[in-house]
Amino acid sequence: MYGNIMEDLGLELKQIISHESIRKYRNTRVAFYKANVDKEAALIDAIEKTLEKYKGRSEIIKLLVSEGYFLDTGIETLKIIHGVIWEVYDYPTFTHYLIRLLRIRDHNKGAEWLAIYVDENPDTAWWTEEERGAISGV
Repeated sequence: MYGNIMEDLGLELKQIISHESIRKYRNTRVAFYKANVDKEAALIDAIEKTLEKYKGRSEIIKLLVSEGYFLDTGIETLKIIHGVIWEVYDYPTFTHYLIRLLRIRDHNKGAEWLAIYVDENPDTAWWTEEERGAISGV
């Protein structure tokens, strides 16, 4: 039943997105997905469906974003129209996930799209070595 949140989410999003990029550095991974604005409800459903599988073993925090911006070296580059952020602490794997679904507008290019950013950190300091050992029996 359980797999890996990032991999399960990627499978759910595959039919909805127009672009995907996954990077790995040491033990951490990040993913970026892009989709057209008309896919917003489908993306939310896909994320919620994925997280539903993990709710009995994880802490899930959901935040609604009303607006925002990207500030790059002091310059506002993109506008966040609205979005949803999910923060997940998966207890059995001691992994922290940050999932951000944002509707973004670039005024300079006259473009608007949906972006999903996923950070996966199995080395999070939210669990100490002692906690990891006590829970996993190591």
